[in-house]
Amino acid sequence: MSALSAIRSVVDYDSEVRKISQFMEKFVATGGKKQVMAGADSGSDEAMDMDATEFSPAEASHIYMDMLQKVANRTQDTVEIKLDDVRDFEVQASSSHPPFTFAGSLAFRIENNTKCYVEMFSRAIDQMMPEPDSSAMQDPEADVMDVIYQARRDRDRRDREAMQAVEAA
Repeated sequence: MSALSAIRSVVDYDSEVRKISQFMEKFVATGGKKQVMAGADSGSDEAMDMDATEFSPAEASHIYMDMLQKVANRTQDTVEIKLDDVRDFEVQASSSHPPFTFAGSLAFRIENNTKCYVEMFSRAIDQMMPEPDSSAMQDPEADVMDVIYQARRDRDRRDREAMQAVEAA
């Protein structure tokens, strides 16, 4: 009887989730143009790093963070990620780094391993999900949804703690 050998993955999943979180926090759409905010802080009001046209930060829209807020407020129930946005983000972010290569990009890896990256986006979104606005709490069904959501968060936290305890042993 032959044993199956394990294949080691060269993908650092935690690093990929951090890259996804960075993309979702820093990606900005402005007046029909998409850009990356110049600062490292998400939500900063710094001027944007633009090539041709200057826009004020007030015109900037963190579309994915806005989308997460809508999900938290229960006015939207899905988060749609555009692969072109991921590519644009990487091209803009690579302007100060070595040249952008599509074959080594996050967008390429997402395109070639979508099922795995859907899970990673889900993990990043769960970590980044903002609290609902007070206006969302006026919904009569909010109490039930909050109980379900909090139970899920508690379960996920317990699962992470159990995994860490097993790994530490």
